[in-house]
Amino acid sequence: MKHTTKAQYTVWTMFLLLLLFTLMLLISCSPHYSPYAHDRTAELKTKSLSLMNKADEPFSKHAEKVYGLKFDLQALNEHEQLRKRNGLKQKQWKLLLDPNGHLLYGFFAKWEQDTILHEPFIGLERKLVGEAFDYMLDLEKQLK
Repeated sequence: MKHTTKAQYTVWTMFLLLLLFTLMLLISCSPHYSPYAHDRTAELKTKSLSLMNKADEPFSKHAEKVYGLKFDLQALNEHEQLRKRNGLKQKQWKLLLDPNGHLLYGFFAKWEQDTILHEPFIGLERKLVGEAFDYMLDLEKQLK
């Protein structure tokens, strides 16, 4: 019968501690699901699409709501930028909030410039913006 020495226990203890430390490090480095980010993104998606529906009316009538929504979107964007290992969502936010792009901020810029937009364009843009928000929501759900 083989006897276990104190040195062997020490080696196994060190190995287990190293393994535990490595696992804890991996867990702490991975992104975590944020109920706040998910719920706030869903709420802002609803507000955005609802406001886009009103683009067949003069922009000036809804300017205050657009600026308020932009403030809320920017606040959530800042929250997302501070989260670790959130590159895909950060890129999606950049696209969504680009005033020269073809998503939400681009839509608002065109609405402000043209004053009134027409339904075929509004419907197409709502679909694109909705899909962009859905992609971000799906990315967040994958972290659960």
